[in-house]
Amino acid sequence: MFELCSCTVAIGGDVRAVVPKPRVSVPEILLLQSINGTDAVTNIRVVGEMDHDHAAERDRLGRQYKDERVIALFNQFGDLPQTLSDARISDDLLDPVWRSQKEKQPAKKAAPRKRARTAGGKFVADNPDTPENEAFVEG
Repeated sequence: MFELCSCTVAIGGDVRAVVPKPRVSVPEILLLQSINGTDAVTNIRVVGEMDHDHAAERDRLGRQYKDERVIALFNQFGDLPQTLSDARISDDLLDPVWRSQKEKQPAKKAAPRKRARTAGGKFVADNPDTPENEAFVEG
């Protein structure tokens, strides 16, 4: 799955010629940066996911931006970056509102552990001779 993003692109790096791109993949962002300049693609935010395999995405990008550009940037074969972190997109190119909302999201908590009980309802003791802790169970 590729992250589906939206962004704005300053054509040729000219801030007076900015166009919105509402549906781009992460590899497409890298292509746009190689064409227009690294700082020309800004306000990047993840808006969903694309269910493409790597070959289908290469074909789509090759039709839109020419195969030569795709091969020059990503080589002939191999996996394409699927996420912004895979592509090492700088945080200062991300949409500041989206970035702040993303930072505020709480981290996923581990499932709580409960004390293990026997069929009769008594607590199970931990056996110190084993690596796992039998006194607790997940969830």
